[in-house]
Amino acid sequence: MVNLSFSFFFVYCIVAVVSPYLQVMIHNLGYSYKTVGSLLSLYEVAAIIGPLAVAQWIDRTRGMKAAVLVCTLVSMAAMALLMTSHTLASTLFSLTFFALTFRSIMPALDSYANNRFDGNSRSYSLVRSVGTVGFIALSLFFAASKLPNLQSNRSIGSWVLSTSLLFTLMVIGWANDPKSSSLVGDDPPPPGPWYDRAFVVGMLIIAFNRFSLSAVTSFLSLFLVEEVGLNAISLMNAIGAASEFFAMIAAGILLQRKRVLPYHLFIASSAAMAVRLLIYARYPTFMGVLVAQLLHSLGYGAFHPAAIFFVARRVRRHRRTMGMSIYASLGTGVPAVIGSLAGGVIVQNWGYRTLFVSYAGFAALSLAVTLLFIKTMRQSPLEEI
Repeated sequence: MVNLSFSFFFVYCIVAVVSPYLQVMIHNLGYSYKTVGSLLSLYEVAAIIGPLAVAQWIDRTRGMKAAVLVCTLVSMAAMALLMTSHTLASTLFSLTFFALTFRSIMPALDSYANNRFDGNSRSYSLVRSVGTVGFIALSLFFAASKLPNLQSNRSIGSWVLSTSLLFTLMVIGWANDPKSSSLVGDDPPPPGPWYDRAFVVGMLIIAFNRFSLSAVTSFLSLFLVEEVGLNAISLMNAIGAASEFFAMIAAGILLQRKRVLPYHLFIASSAAMAVRLLIYARYPTFMGVLVAQLLHSLGYGAFHPAAIFFVARRVRRHRRTMGMSIYASLGTGVPAVIGSLAGGVIVQNWGYRTLFVSYAGFAALSLAVTLLFIKTMRQSPLEEI
């Protein structure tokens, strides 16, 4: 469990660099807001394909550890290329391969952890919360040290490479995926589809919710610097992650004890996302952003373990990696592609206020779909946990 906890710690240290600063790295290359949005959309397209392809590889070969190691090493090579990129072609190439591989690591890690803990949401949330600690720790370090140098892609990229190396060392120490040993044999998988109707509805709910979040993930860093006048990207990300930490643990405990069901937390998350985005639009100040960042606790902290628990119950165990990858790709990746592309156009032509207000509408739409299909979401799951 210690090794797995540190795996989450270091992979979310990587996220602490990539999430706020990838858009900055692209902008440093001299591209316009519209081009930044387009490149981020292409990045997300590759991030849709990668997890699905890697999940198929893992389900076919049972080689979870090997797949994660290969993805990590390729992502490091792609980041090294992006650090030194001087042409549009090399930027596209590096972003594509970084997205294909790096974005495949998280669903594989989520699947591995769920198999290790046999779907126990409390145990999963505890080790996953260590990832949040890693995100917070590195973000606070950046805030205190004024690192990385936001004008230098080499400075930003070097942090991705160093934390990726530490994650690689953790993966080398992984035990074999318990799913592999349980499925080696002649027993065929259970008859019927490997997912249920609630899974399909849930992906739609998640997609609308994550579309609204794309306004934050793709444009918050630039919004802080250009609209609010704050050079405190890491600090604000650390505040959001700190609020996420306790919500994630609490959600895992409540889900495991069946005090709440995933759709309850989907409802809370959608409402929180709508309010959060409206606060950004109405109060583009330090205090406004601070309050909005605290809503990350519900918008993501409670949402993510609910989504993971939801997928683990709504797909068959032998296709759990594919289920997690569909969540990462179609539930999160597709909305991010459209959200980033549309967001770049909106910011370029109408500004950040219009971006946040319009995207709050998609959070409200996610809430509406959840309430509309609430009977479906209450149906008995395929996998009892």
